[in-house]
Amino acid sequence: MSSPHADAATAPAAPRQAALPGFPVRAWTAPRRLADAVLRALLVAAVLAAAVLVLLFTFTGDANPMPPPRAGVLALLALGLYVLLRLLRWSSAATLQVEPERLVLERRGERFEIPVSSVESVRGWRLPLPVAGLALRMRSGRSFQYGVQVEDPLPVLEALGQEQAQAKEEARHPLTAFAHARATVMRPGAFLLAFKFLLFPLIPGGIMFRANQYITYGGPFAQYRMYGLAPYLQSFFTYWVYFAAALVVYAALLRVPAEVLALGGTWLSPRRARGVRRFVELTCALLYFVGSLGLLAVQFLS
Repeated sequence: MSSPHADAATAPAAPRQAALPGFPVRAWTAPRRLADAVLRALLVAAVLAAAVLVLLFTFTGDANPMPPPRAGVLALLALGLYVLLRLLRWSSAATLQVEPERLVLERRGERFEIPVSSVESVRGWRLPLPVAGLALRMRSGRSFQYGVQVEDPLPVLEALGQEQAQAKEEARHPLTAFAHARATVMRPGAFLLAFKFLLFPLIPGGIMFRANQYITYGGPFAQYRMYGLAPYLQSFFTYWVYFAAALVVYAALLRVPAEVLALGGTWLSPRRARGVRRFVELTCALLYFVGSLGLLAVQFLS
């Protein structure tokens, strides 16, 4: 167990008889938060590097094109990083309760009871990417030993604002509005992400695979009849992986300016944060699903 903070009472975690609803959060020490950021950066880099390798070295003039083995190694590395990231996030899971006179943070094996009177200020993380969070500054001059990661900090700050005016001011900060809109407006779930990056690539991949069958072999099943099922399926797999990689890179290129636009629009008008986020997400979806097929049609017909 971590050593108790001077401004917070700590006790073994135990169920309370009349516990208030808690906010699901993650409690990070500074080293663990740094590890989370590094793992996230490495994961994104591995996925993008694998995708770029697929785009550059799949179709190099060989008779039987295949995704390069190095891309598979990077994909396995990304999977390992993802597992480590999930384990780190699982170990940091916690619950934050905002009571009239105290804050209660419960995590695995620990319970911290923080008197509201001992909290000087609550500030949102000034870099809310890829997630938002809160830092507690105590009246002793020190920061609370755990940073509190919460995807939507607005409800927490509004609850704290009933007892602390500074938290009410922080709830109106543009970065709070940005994080709130990102957490609540058109947030993609696991099924949408699976469709976006696994199923949707079958459309452009299937179109180009079928075109290749006609151009190279003279019919939709000519390769199967001449060489068997395995080469036929390998060819289809190659086109699917190629277009999945292309769409990963395309989505990343869309996401960077989209987040800059969402942050800039929210900073100029925090009250319109949800509208700005909705516009950005709808535009990204339109450019991704319709624009990618349009680009394919232009390339195919040119």
